[in-house]
Amino acid sequence: MKILALDLGKYKTVGCDYERESGAHRFQARITTPAALAELVKEVKPDRVVIEVCNIAGWVSDLMRGLGVEVQVANTSDDAWRWRKVKKKNDRSDALKLARLSAVNQLGKCTFP
Repeated sequence: MKILALDLGKYKTVGCDYERESGAHRFQARITTPAALAELVKEVKPDRVVIEVCNIAGWVSDLMRGLGVEVQVANTSDDAWRWRKVKKKNDRSDALKLARLSAVNQLGKCTFP
């Protein structure tokens, strides 16, 4: 399964293209616009897109579903998401953690229309 985890930002989004079977991953940064994110999804061709709950998650979720991609929304207040004793936290590490948690189905359920 190919997972695209997006660490959404107001101006920049970091995507982690993650292969569940091998754990191989690569990162790509894009501006946070519908056109740029749609282009990223068309390039990566993921089976699932994972995003965090945030103020732009609504239109991103609608965009991904419109492109025919499964969307998983992570509740960042869930225990699995907590960062403990992490010295280096950045957009890439957030995106990779989203992908890994999604791959092993450890993201809590988040109801999002």
